[in-house]
Amino acid sequence: MDFEPIVNNEDRSVIKKRRFKSVSKILFSILFLLIILIFGIKYLFNYIQLPPANFPISSQVVVPVGSTVQDVAKLMKDNNIIKSELAFFAYFTIFHDPSSVKASTYSFSKPLTLIEVSEELIKGNYFEDLIKFTHIEGERVEKIAIQAGKILPEFNETKFISLAKPHEGKLFPETYMIPVSYNEQQLLELLLTTFAEKTKPLEAQIINRKLSLDEMVILASIIEREANSKESKQIIAGIIQNRLEIGMPLQLDASIEYILDKPLAELTAEDLKIDSPYNTYTNNGLPPTAIGNPGLEAIEAVLMPTKTDYLFYITGDDGNFYYAKDFDEHRKNIARYLR
Repeated sequence: MDFEPIVNNEDRSVIKKRRFKSVSKILFSILFLLIILIFGIKYLFNYIQLPPANFPISSQVVVPVGSTVQDVAKLMKDNNIIKSELAFFAYFTIFHDPSSVKASTYSFSKPLTLIEVSEELIKGNYFEDLIKFTHIEGERVEKIAIQAGKILPEFNETKFISLAKPHEGKLFPETYMIPVSYNEQQLLELLLTTFAEKTKPLEAQIINRKLSLDEMVILASIIEREANSKESKQIIAGIIQNRLEIGMPLQLDASIEYILDKPLAELTAEDLKIDSPYNTYTNNGLPPTAIGNPGLEAIEAVLMPTKTDYLFYITGDDGNFYYAKDFDEHRKNIARYLR
């Protein structure tokens, strides 16, 4: 026969005390760890939010229009203004409206903490001599030079064309706020840097395409000149890539316009016979360089074209696009929509 041990009230009291001490020790340990963790995080943040040792005093940092908090965090880290992208992103999104970042050219006269940098980005660190410079989609280097020459007194148009021409296609169209003292090299670097920042999210898609980055930019520059809406850009991107796949001449008026510097509406049948590597009527494949500087929408159209069986298109007198799968249908569209 089994007997249960007899536990008197005094024994029960001892057991309860032991259990209480055990639980108390666990709770104390948890509380102690939480305190250590909190102070550790606070110490780490206080350290991370301090300015880097090589903080760029008086250097100019341009935050382009349309920049996200993530874009700005990377920009600030790349320019040694903050120590941690993650800390900046977390702080800004928790304590501020992410859309409150002001596009501007920033210059700091002394090292600032991460919190102080955030406040400056919300206020907008505008220079008195900051001016607006707008470069629209499709513009070529020469047009950019003319526009900049009108507003920048120290800007040499000829020098800019010489520096920028090899980068045709990668001078990102945008409205910029820039110092009036900007020279040719500074403007070129700004346009190229903005192109790199805007296309970085597309890198994985670019790598997976058959086209190289340069070929993609050339194609996007053509689409920027040939189409006028997101839908038409995507459809025409598909048509041009259909032609490339079957080895069909692209026959694009925009490439002729580029070498003759002549409006599309004024091109003649004789113009289409010009001897040039940019003549896509007489040469297969893409022209040797971009024919302008495309915006993000045209670049995305190359990466995400609308898949169709179309090989031909025209812009009718009514401004609408008409597409065809074969030349007979294309001729009917010409007769019907062009006079």
